[in-house]
Amino acid sequence: MKEKANKNNDYLIDKTDLAIGELVYDKVSLIKAYNYYSGVRDKKQFAHLEENYGLGNPTSISFTPLIRKHIDALIGEFLSLPILPKISCKDKGTLSNIFRDKQLEIVKNVSDILKSKLTNSIYSILKGTSDGQVDDVQLKLEIDQTIDSIENNFISNYEIAAQNIITYLIQSRDIDLKNKLKVLISDLLITGETYYCVKETSGGTNIDIEIRNPLNSFVDRNFKSNYLKQSFRAVYREWLSKSEILAKYGSKLSKEDIKELESYKIEYSGTNIMMIDAINQRQGALLSDGILAGYEATTLYNEYPYKNLNLRLYPVYEVEWIDTDKDNKQWRYSTIRIGSDIYILEGKDENSTRSIDSPNETCLKMNGIYFTTRTGKQYSLVLETADIQDKYDITIFFRDNLFANSGTLGSWVDVAHLPDFLGDQIPERIIKWIGYAKGGLKLYDTSQEGEMLNTSFNTFDDTIKVQTLQAFDLALQRMEDTASSITGVFRERLGGIEARDAVQNVTMGMQQSYIITKQYYQTMELLTREILCDSLNIAKIVYKKGLTGILILGENRRQIFTALPEHYSFTDYDIHIIDSTELIKEKEMLKQLAVQLSSNNQIDPELLLIVTTVKSMTELRLEMEKSIKRKKEENNQLQKLSEAYNQAEQTIKQMQTDLQKASQQIESLNAEKLSLDKQKLKQDYDLGILKITTDKDYKGEMTEIEKRRVELEALQLIDNNPKNNEVKNT
Repeated sequence: MKEKANKNNDYLIDKTDLAIGELVYDKVSLIKAYNYYSGVRDKKQFAHLEENYGLGNPTSISFTPLIRKHIDALIGEFLSLPILPKISCKDKGTLSNIFRDKQLEIVKNVSDILKSKLTNSIYSILKGTSDGQVDDVQLKLEIDQTIDSIENNFISNYEIAAQNIITYLIQSRDIDLKNKLKVLISDLLITGETYYCVKETSGGTNIDIEIRNPLNSFVDRNFKSNYLKQSFRAVYREWLSKSEILAKYGSKLSKEDIKELESYKIEYSGTNIMMIDAINQRQGALLSDGILAGYEATTLYNEYPYKNLNLRLYPVYEVEWIDTDKDNKQWRYSTIRIGSDIYILEGKDENSTRSIDSPNETCLKMNGIYFTTRTGKQYSLVLETADIQDKYDITIFFRDNLFANSGTLGSWVDVAHLPDFLGDQIPERIIKWIGYAKGGLKLYDTSQEGEMLNTSFNTFDDTIKVQTLQAFDLALQRMEDTASSITGVFRERLGGIEARDAVQNVTMGMQQSYIITKQYYQTMELLTREILCDSLNIAKIVYKKGLTGILILGENRRQIFTALPEHYSFTDYDIHIIDSTELIKEKEMLKQLAVQLSSNNQIDPELLLIVTTVKSMTELRLEMEKSIKRKKEENNQLQKLSEAYNQAEQTIKQMQTDLQKASQQIESLNAEKLSLDKQKLKQDYDLGILKITTDKDYKGEMTEIEKRRVELEALQLIDNNPKNNEVKNT
């Protein structure tokens, strides 16, 4: 709708009143959903069963939570997974800059490769080690690998800056994203809708994610989108006390507004004011047929837990809408109405979130998501199973009554058969007769007038039959199974695995469960994505001068980063959240793989404990990889030792064989040697005998010659005959 030519106060007031009048209604079904999740039911609902046509019953219908554990399991599973956002830029200008930066990175790296090759070639020529020729094939391969690496792994400064900001916000204790996601996802699963608003803190120095109660959030829904910010009107209602109103809006209220606020009286209940009565520990709401009709007092009191005083609460409406000016440019307008006639007219928002490629379009500040079926019907796990919850509690009610009304195994006794001597009054006789019967004596008096000789009595059985209990248990179990088939959270997923369950059946049950619940996780991931996208858009305003912070990268790792405004202030981003269901399935598969590998001695048994407790998939993969590698090394070492042992064993056997052969050869050689030694000894003996004989003859001849020489020398000395010299020389 086109905006009026003159944007005056009347326009803002008219738009505000129109939005409140058309959008605000009693969300009775959502109240029922919250009550059923909390274990609260309207006591009048089954009063006719408890009254039993005026006869009453020994027990009443209690609330036994059936679906809450399913919802809590889904929330717990989702929150146990790490938030792993992947940032990408989507506006044309930034994408063009990223393409340019990537090409420059390629040129730089290729240039560095060519310079390095040229330098090495010149150096080798000067050194005389080669002719400087370059291997063209190797060079091309190196360049191609470099280009492929940059193409696949290049991350721009724009993406780095956004990734650092998002990681910083996820880890921020001030924002507390995990706990806020817990509340938002709870609202989504319980009611089928969830609302929030990302905005600046009061000082404008940080980001705040404000959770909004679905009971008090109203949107003129755009059915082309599940994202609420793409709607055209929204109203958020809060019930605040006077002091809370003054603390929050006092600076924007005039003296006349404050005076008007004080003049509100109780007569306005149902339209402009609500009373919380807490006298004597009793909480109740003074509700009429207005906008509070259908509210449970417990719901109101839980949201506003004022315990010791009577408190007036006033409705405060935050209204926003989208309108288009004469130039077809969209603008977001916002106002606040307190009660029925106090207005804070904020008007046009000059800082509305806009796309760089579509600057004429804007969106609401309040955002959220609907969980819908394919037909567009809003879907609540609690409401879809409410009838099963009722049947479940009614079945337990009848079972408990059966217990309460159950009796024992006994006999029909005609009091006329009871002896008179047991007492004057029949009740006294009955008591004494029962006492004697417990002692093993059933008394009767044949002399008593009217006494029958036939004392056999008919028996009765008022005990609970086993078949009856089994029927109740079977009925309750089937209701639980039906609820699980709707929610997708089977007992195997809740840890209800029994010894009799086959491994294959458990695995199939888990797979079927994840198939059913995949839609919930996809919606939760879309919600997380929207929150992060909205936070990144607000960050452009809050951190317009840049952001420096510390990121926690591990147990002992820290990283200081600086995000420059020129890298994110003028960029449109898209965020992709890794599929949580795939991570869950992968974790379960890794668990099963760990058990199998452990049974095959391929990982350490201690890893099974880590598998059941670790939260990070990255950590789990690393632990399994390390364990597999360590075990592989151990097994390889054992294999090598085994092979060495086998080789040594074969060597020993061969040595034993060789030793046996050598021993035999030695024995043979020793025999031959012994024979030869004997022959040699005989020869030596014979030669010795011969030598002895020869030496004796020789020595005798030499003795005779020496004797004659001496005689001749003596003759020569005597006669001095010169010829005697010849005798010496002879």
